[in-house]
Amino acid sequence: MHKLFRNFLLLLLLGFPAHAEDASYRYYIDIADVTLDDLSSLFADLTTDLGDLTPDPLVIVLHDEEAAAFLRSNYRDNKTLVDSAALLDAHGVIDLKMCATWMRNHAVTQSDVHRFIDTVPYGPAEVRRLRDASFTAFSKIKL
Repeated sequence: MHKLFRNFLLLLLLGFPAHAEDASYRYYIDIADVTLDDLSSLFADLTTDLGDLTPDPLVIVLHDEEAAAFLRSNYRDNKTLVDSAALLDAHGVIDLKMCATWMRNHAVTQSDVHRFIDTVPYGPAEVRRLRDASFTAFSKIKL
């Protein structure tokens, strides 16, 4: 995809800055606000061009039922989503975090989660921390 078009598309659809050099833009997605279909669409678009979109990765906090899609036991049903997330994480485009409290409440251990996913003690507190650190939230992703 042509870089100028990609930047324009991201600016319109996602609110990313048109110029990746602007380090004042940091974003997070609270999984409670989006669907797996939204994430899948976003990951597909981001995977088409793995160039630097922003100086900081897009932080995605998994702390709702959708987190189950990222468990090893559910890989077969969510292969495309998980593979895209792993690729984007490896390139520093996203940073996926799972709530340890959600994990504990659903009898999920660290070995049940893919290695590229970090854990945070409590997802809603991580969302607040990101907001307090001047990250900007996406309330909905419709591509």
